[in-house]
Amino acid sequence: MHKKSAETEASIKAAFVDLLQTKTFEKISVRDLSVRAGINRGTFYLHYVDKYDLLTQYEDRLVATITKLLATNLTGTMTYQSVKTNGIYTYPVVENVVSLVANEFDLFKVLFGPNGDPRFELRLKRLLRDAIGDGLDRIKGQITMTKYIPEDYAWELILSGLFAIIKTWLQSPTPEEPATICTIIMNTRFLSPYDLLGIRE
Repeated sequence: MHKKSAETEASIKAAFVDLLQTKTFEKISVRDLSVRAGINRGTFYLHYVDKYDLLTQYEDRLVATITKLLATNLTGTMTYQSVKTNGIYTYPVVENVVSLVANEFDLFKVLFGPNGDPRFELRLKRLLRDAIGDGLDRIKGQITMTKYIPEDYAWELILSGLFAIIKTWLQSPTPEEPATICTIIMNTRFLSPYDLLGIRE
């Protein structure tokens, strides 16, 4: 990408992130984006068809990257670990996805925030569910969950727990380092609610 074009892209992205902190996406106009980015609307339209195209491109890039990470880094993710006995190691896919979020922290923050796009989270949840399902099929020969609670509830507990950690991180006034988030994610995968409450300590 040409240096001038890359600078314009960066300005538009910064304007989008800034505006989405105080306005819903529907209330943001191309004029708002252009003024905040310090460009004219004609320049904006050289890069995007409209604001919906801008949002779609941002989300599609993130989804494409995460899809690739989930497709190539799942080795060992179905191996049980014990936090109390031997400690745990971080799955490469967790490390890579957390690193992506860290690199695009501000963008993820507004997309997951109150003014963001709820469809984006649903899209990522479906993507993660499919990836986990593929892992189950590889290990067990079928995509089945625990027999103790209905499958839909089991899926929701697994997926929502992961997203809750990421969203808490994104909204923290003093965000932890990526390595700390990786540890939190991995620990929570192998600790029960009783463990998290400290009842069994």
